[in-house]
Amino acid sequence: MYLRFLPYENASVNCRQSEGMCGQSVATAIGLLTAVALSGWLVRLATPYHTQRAETLDVLTIYDKKAFASVMGEFRGSLAAYLWAKTDEYTHGGVRLRPMTEREKRERRAHVASSADGLHVHIDETGVIPEPERDPRWFWGDIERAVKPYFDVRHHFHRPVREVLPLYRFMTWIDPTFVPGYLVGAQMILFDNPKNLAQALAFLEEGARNNPKSIAIFTELGRYHLVHTKRYDQAERYLLQAVANGAKWMPSNPFEREGLLHAYRWLALLAYKRGELGKMRTWAWRGLQRFPNDGALRLLMEKRE
Repeated sequence: MYLRFLPYENASVNCRQSEGMCGQSVATAIGLLTAVALSGWLVRLATPYHTQRAETLDVLTIYDKKAFASVMGEFRGSLAAYLWAKTDEYTHGGVRLRPMTEREKRERRAHVASSADGLHVHIDETGVIPEPERDPRWFWGDIERAVKPYFDVRHHFHRPVREVLPLYRFMTWIDPTFVPGYLVGAQMILFDNPKNLAQALAFLEEGARNNPKSIAIFTELGRYHLVHTKRYDQAERYLLQAVANGAKWMPSNPFEREGLLHAYRWLALLAYKRGELGKMRTWAWRGLQRFPNDGALRLLMEKRE
């Protein structure tokens, strides 16, 4: 704090002003320290509500009743989503991808992204920076491709999985309800080394504990046990939980929606593996009541042997 020497006649007045300012500074400091001390308690108060943030029927009710849970949830969710986007960007060496427009899908002039190493499945995606043959900027487009990360997105390779695994761990620590982080993180753990199946399952089970109303996580647990561990009873238990979680609503979130669809598919396939063809057709029929245009369920419904 900077003080000027003042004439004697104004000294008493300014001393009182300085004392008042000092008192205000002390009060401000005490207020800040109190806020810091309380913040940890408030975060712990909000967290139990925030962990139910997976897309469910009662999530809006929770947010309406607990405003602070909403604020903290949005902050943590935004940070996790930012890490998700940056992880994808880093996996592609800094090259950013985007969904193709309807016109690009029809004309098929844009380069369609595809994976050469099987790490990612790209569906109707292309690069944010256009390729030279369809870039109307000409010289300026060449400059951008020269100074920013760019490669031909067709049949491309990815950075080593091991480099991005910590980011999936970090985003699910920040936001335990960030379901995509658990789904893709488990896939990356297994892709890095097939012997890491136990770690991948443990990661998904943590996601299930933090998101007990998620559909996609329980479907993925069922798939892992059906395909990898061959523990059919365990697979059925998880898949039935996924169907139960989505019994009374249709999710708009693509991860949860696909999780519900795949739960019906895997239950039908599980029944087929057990030789229970009647049960297989029953699950296919139930799935078609929710997803009437699904070709895989229709094939299973019509399968006779």
